[in-house]
Amino acid sequence: MNSIAVPRQAKQAIGGIALLENATTGESKTINIEYNQLDPLLRANGEEDVKDPKTGFSPFPGNINQLLFKLGPYADVLDRTRGEMPEFVNPKYADKAKTIFKKPTRLECMMQDFPTVLTASECNKVGFTSLPSKVCFSPVKNATADGIKMQTQGIHPGVASSGEADQHTSHVALMRSIGCAVEAGAQSIYSGVTITEDARIVLKPAFASSVADLKKNFPSPKDIKISQRSTLVVEGSGVVFESLTLDGALVVECEEGASGGIIRDLDVKNLGWVKKPVKDSEDEIVRMRGYIVRKNETKRLLVKKDGSVVDKNADADKTADKDFFATPKPEKPCGCSIM
Repeated sequence: MNSIAVPRQAKQAIGGIALLENATTGESKTINIEYNQLDPLLRANGEEDVKDPKTGFSPFPGNINQLLFKLGPYADVLDRTRGEMPEFVNPKYADKAKTIFKKPTRLECMMQDFPTVLTASECNKVGFTSLPSKVCFSPVKNATADGIKMQTQGIHPGVASSGEADQHTSHVALMRSIGCAVEAGAQSIYSGVTITEDARIVLKPAFASSVADLKKNFPSPKDIKISQRSTLVVEGSGVVFESLTLDGALVVECEEGASGGIIRDLDVKNLGWVKKPVKDSEDEIVRMRGYIVRKNETKRLLVKKDGSVVDKNADADKTADKDFFATPKPEKPCGCSIM
């Protein structure tokens, strides 16, 4: 078993990966300890969950419940245990005396507790892999008021506005990692929550689900330049961005089965999409976010099945330059290769 983990802030409300050792038998196991149990466990052993001065994070990586199992041994353990797991309860209280529940509590049976039913020899094959939070983890689970309190303590707020901003940041980070020039983000505050607003980049899975896909679809990353205020949305597969300068909003859609579409020497500058803070709204989603998105101006392109790129704004924008969109390159003759 392998747990995907992220750097965890001290006392952050996510489970911590720890190596537990049985003082009597000397046996040890790598396992998740829920955050409401981690601090009491450490204090009972004369320690505390504090940040490492070198890294700024807790020495216990955060468990985000993305787990990998080797199916053969996993099935053997299920046969032996009949699939039964230890039960767990994590009550949330509304008062310091812990007499009033903040919300209904329940018995849980947690998948991350799988190592509790393993033998000592099996536990030797349990570990974790830690990845940067910005590419894989941004929970949206807190009310805005709770998020504000957490942020004042230096902890990620885990609210709607931060979750959406982090989703954009993850795409920006991936694009920068392959060499695309995406301008640095700026700080904004919505309903009391401070977020970093990077360019709003949304790359749907059909377009890119890995760094390898990004490299294929942005073959010349040095020729991709995106400003901080920009919005880029790409839906569907079948398009390659050879060169793009974006300062505004661009939405690219691909017809089902499209292939061979190429965007080259495209320079987009328009009013784009703007977030407007909203203090109150009848719309629950707007209240959660703390803003609305005004789509002032958008460049919209459609990649057709034959690879041609159509300007969907053409009827409204007579100045659209058709030379922006290169004709599909002819396929090379088939050859043989050994992989």
